[in-house]
Amino acid sequence: MSSVVQDSRTAGRSPASYDSEQYRPGRPITDWEPENELFWKAIGRKVATRNLWIAVPALLVAFVVWQVWSVTATDLKDVGFGFSTSQLFWLTAVPGLTGGTARILYTFLGPMIGQRRFTALSTAVLVVPLIWLGIAVQDPTTPYAVMVAIAALFGSVAVTGAMWGFVAFYASCTAVTWWFYARKGAEAPS
Repeated sequence: MSSVVQDSRTAGRSPASYDSEQYRPGRPITDWEPENELFWKAIGRKVATRNLWIAVPALLVAFVVWQVWSVTATDLKDVGFGFSTSQLFWLTAVPGLTGGTARILYTFLGPMIGQRRFTALSTAVLVVPLIWLGIAVQDPTTPYAVMVAIAALFGSVAVTGAMWGFVAFYASCTAVTWWFYARKGAEAPS
């Protein structure tokens, strides 16, 4: 008998009793019981691994895009833009400010449309600020307001789009895994 205590909802429930259609990509998951050892071995590990293979590259791309802006903004003077030092500092700060503010919206938006779908869409949208920046830096007469708008788009999309979904998913998986192994008095497998 397993040392994991199961409540009445999961007691005696085998993985075969779950609706396997809900665990296919693009479907909302309503039964998620990673603490149920049978469920985890039969279904949960596969789904969590698939999600991590999607979320980790999405997060990497988001941070790369955010970093591109930070590096580009600090070097705008070197390529002929006449922005002051103060303006350049503001250009590097705007993505963080808009990203932090947009997290309020993303807290509600992800669960409404589905976190996996939201992560995929927000990662695909990262191309927009990259293309706009590529066009804008070719002309040193690009107005400061346009550069601020590009910076805001970089922050609202890159910082929070993939990251918020990944952070929520990763944090919950880490907590559940820690809890599961702590209850069993075992160490997590490497």
